[in-house]
Amino acid sequence: MQQVIVALIVLFALAFSIWKLMPARRRLRALIAIDAWAARRPRLAGWREHSLRPRLLRAGGAGCGGCPANTQPRPR
Repeated sequence: MQQVIVALIVLFALAFSIWKLMPARRRLRALIAIDAWAARRPRLAGWREHSLRPRLLRAGGAGCGGCPANTQPRPR
């Protein structure tokens, strides 16, 4: 039983480190694929709305309003 628990912990740590080291574009594509998969399952609607949607919005970036070229200079 101890070996199974250790193996699960190692697999979780491996999956987490792969996710964090993955480029942002690939992570966003993976989140979109997970969202498309969950959209076909009505029972996952609550999970999509409360957990996945905010992550997709954060991963997508700020858009045009967040780039430095769109900011107003501060008066001195």
